[in-house]
Amino acid sequence: MLEIEPGARVTEATCHHCGEPMTRVAGFIYQNGDAHAIYFASCYHHEGHEVWIDAVFSPTWADGADDHVTFGCRVGTVEGKSEPAASLVTAAAAFDESATFGQKLTREEALTHPMVGDFWALVDHVLTHDAVVSAHVYGPNAKFA
Repeated sequence: MLEIEPGARVTEATCHHCGEPMTRVAGFIYQNGDAHAIYFASCYHHEGHEVWIDAVFSPTWADGADDHVTFGCRVGTVEGKSEPAASLVTAAAAFDESATFGQKLTREEALTHPMVGDFWALVDHVLTHDAVVSAHVYGPNAKFA
């Protein structure tokens, strides 16, 4: 069972690509009470509403451990669809290099990574249980081109 730790950090900013407002949520996910992942959900107004979700996983979460792996996806408009869809992307592309992210997986690496199922479960959980992200993607003001 996944659980979002209360007190996620919500940051309001301006998108440096389009100049529109954007919101970023950063929080922790627990699985059965144990540390499972850190997620970053960046909510934009590109081509309607979209969110880019990056999730960092570590088997140990030990200080100084070089075992972090990061997945990324985009949720938003897909040609021919009236509802948002998710697709893998290169992880944490909007972030500078950092030990927090460890290995940033490309789409191709993520497709065959043994933890890709864990990532999709996390994405589903964030989309339905993070109030900021859910409202951005599914709320009454959400629009998809």
